[in-house]
Amino acid sequence: MKGIREKNGGAPMTSDLTPNQACAAIHEALEALPLLASPADVPFGDGLYFFYEQGEVSDHAPKGRIVRVGNHPRSQGGLVPRLRMHYSGNKNSSVFRKFLGGALMRKEDPSNPCLSPAPGRGHWERQNEKTCPRCKPTEALVTDLLRNRFRFRCVRVPDLEERNGLEALLVATLAACDACRPSSSWLGLHAYSEKIRASGLWNSQYVGESHVFDRDGLQRLATLIDRTVHTSMQ
Repeated sequence: MKGIREKNGGAPMTSDLTPNQACAAIHEALEALPLLASPADVPFGDGLYFFYEQGEVSDHAPKGRIVRVGNHPRSQGGLVPRLRMHYSGNKNSSVFRKFLGGALMRKEDPSNPCLSPAPGRGHWERQNEKTCPRCKPTEALVTDLLRNRFRFRCVRVPDLEERNGLEALLVATLAACDACRPSSSWLGLHAYSEKIRASGLWNSQYVGESHVFDRDGLQRLATLIDRTVHTSMQ
């Protein structure tokens, strides 16, 4: 798709914007959408979601900077179920929950045995490893954290290929912006992923990729947001 990614091979597109310019425009465009507190508030089944975290702002996002971009990349109709996995699933069903829980543990006690033998290799942070009696209560802490400190916006994107291309482009662009830095108290600074700590996003995939939004891509995003607003009002 022109302005997003070339369909043949997914080669990066040359951008006519800096990452900071594109990031500021993304934040401004998304403000047309309501902030939501529950997956039950989402009125459509396919789209991208953008998490905001209490206390996290930036110079060009004084109302709140985006801290995670999410998708349901392999299925149609999966937006609400995916959000429900974040809010009420477990650490093996949601990498976001895994990141949050690991950061909560490491902030409280870096020597927690559930994180041993090394960052990303303890049973809490390894995919499909079971929780133990010590770390199982962290699931409830993660749920409370999401419900109390996070809100999200959703953009309706019915086409799976377009949705996946947008997700990659959005994460890469937001991560490359040097104006959207995490606060000194951001929980993500305790995450095991260096990409999370460096980017200020609860994302690791697509962080560090070189392609960023161009003006055509931003116009397409604005069109999708406008359509979403009208969908939500129906």
